[in-house]
Amino acid sequence: MNQPLKQLREKMAEHNVDAVIIPTSDFHDTEYVCDYFGARKHFSGFTGSAGVLVVLKDQAGLWTDGRYFLQAARELKDSGVDLMKMGMPETPSIEQYILDHVDNGGTLAFDGRCISMHAFEKYQDRMNEKNIRIETSLDLAGEAWPDRPELPATETFHFDEKYTGKSMEEKLSELREAMNKAGARHHVTNKIDEVAWLYNLRAHDIPSFPVALAYTIVDEDGGTLYIDESRLDATSAQLLKKAGIRTAPYDQVYDDAKALEGQVLMDRDFINSRIGRSIENPIWQDNPIQLMKACKNETEVNGFREAHKQDAVAMIRFWKWLEDEMKAGHVLTETSAADQLHEFRAAQPDFIEESFTTISAYGANASMPHYHPDHEHPVVIENRGLYLVDSGGHYYPGTTDITRTFVVGDLTDEEKEAFTRVLQGHIALEKAVFPAGARGLNLDITAREPLWKNGLDFNHGTGHGVGHVLSVHEGPNGFRWRIVPERKDSCVLMPGMVTSDEPGLYVEGKYGIRHENLLVTVPAFETEFGQFYRHDALTLVPFDVRGLNVKEMEQNEIDWLNAYHQRVYDEISPRLNEEEAAWLNEKTRPIHA
Repeated sequence: MNQPLKQLREKMAEHNVDAVIIPTSDFHDTEYVCDYFGARKHFSGFTGSAGVLVVLKDQAGLWTDGRYFLQAARELKDSGVDLMKMGMPETPSIEQYILDHVDNGGTLAFDGRCISMHAFEKYQDRMNEKNIRIETSLDLAGEAWPDRPELPATETFHFDEKYTGKSMEEKLSELREAMNKAGARHHVTNKIDEVAWLYNLRAHDIPSFPVALAYTIVDEDGGTLYIDESRLDATSAQLLKKAGIRTAPYDQVYDDAKALEGQVLMDRDFINSRIGRSIENPIWQDNPIQLMKACKNETEVNGFREAHKQDAVAMIRFWKWLEDEMKAGHVLTETSAADQLHEFRAAQPDFIEESFTTISAYGANASMPHYHPDHEHPVVIENRGLYLVDSGGHYYPGTTDITRTFVVGDLTDEEKEAFTRVLQGHIALEKAVFPAGARGLNLDITAREPLWKNGLDFNHGTGHGVGHVLSVHEGPNGFRWRIVPERKDSCVLMPGMVTSDEPGLYVEGKYGIRHENLLVTVPAFETEFGQFYRHDALTLVPFDVRGLNVKEMEQNEIDWLNAYHQRVYDEISPRLNEEEAAWLNEKTRPIHA
């Protein structure tokens, strides 16, 4: 048993707790969390970005999805924590696991601030089957973690209207219209990307997620931002005051929420259960901010385009550097390559930070979709096979997320076949034209069909929404073929939504392939059958055509790829020096069957 688990079980015994749930999330339902909220990682050893740890008196389980099965199996080995593969028929639900191992009348504990109202209600319904009591006021993880890091408190900065396209007052007005339509006097949210979007407020509390830990309550004619006032930059403080928004200490939201009079609009899927359960008159609806935030305005879309051009320069310089270094016989590792890519991005004029930790995966390591290189044991990139890089950046104008799978040496026929099928799926989704009202669920099959017809598949969604200098993963838009209710990413696709297109194929012990662009939904045309939409690529970086079996491609796919590469050259070459532009010209030359 690892020492952290032992310490946790000692605290469980002190409080007479039979089972404890530790999610990945923080008080704000955040995917990527700061070190203070790294409890699931601390007690299990699993470092992935998604998962739930359940600890019993004599055993423990870690639930995670298909992106992390291989990684989790490696990291949980000999930890005393069993891997629970979500979505697999042999895997029990968290609720069933607890019911199977906790006696009638036992106690389940979790920090109610880290569990959504919807999740709390789900647990409560099932635990009632055995009269298992739920305790939500304990922070057992904190008690059992003596050297827990401090909560971050970075200074905020105002995110200017030249990037956002809308003022704080305009956004508040739109929100209050939605509140009024719902019959609500107040709206409460603990989602920090929503708070950041609403108040044009950014900070550096969480790596790769430029926001501040905060809550807000918006009233009919005012509101409160819950954040340490000393953290506010002068511009933001002035604009908040002008908009009628006062500030209060971070934790005061819990007392103020209890005191609200009248109907309160909240989203039970995202509001934390300690807040949700304290509201006397809730209106449970989707948070209107989520859709407002997802449909980027013209200024934001133009910002995304500029950010992707800067990112393309960095990526193209990186690819050229990679080839030059390998031709020169220099030793490159997954970590040294990732570090160099960061340097190319950091040299761009509007760069803020990476939008997530770079996935730099050579050969078999890429078969783990969310693999991260080990700096202590760096893996050498050899002159054979495939090298996958999934990376991105936050720039002041917008956010990027791109995956390219590079050919670094001779390929097997199997690797070429796989590389081709995945790119065919990518192209099919990017080319899709669809009627108003279509969802990602309707389009996902276009990306999988080249794989499915050959008995192949990948065990993750095909695409996710992307925030505007917020979270690189956001709802409610996405591409997947089956609904995952807790993700809430299957909404109707609307103009301005930015979504990734990233099919893949992963063969354990051999290779992993993924091709990813970001797309923005735009109008296509209108007929007697209504409005139709299409996707426009934001990402402008060539694909490595050396991995393709062109004879397996249809002419329309070749035509699309050639046109895309011509666009890349036309838009990016003016930003490069002469040598780089010549190199790009070679990478974007037309291919032929």
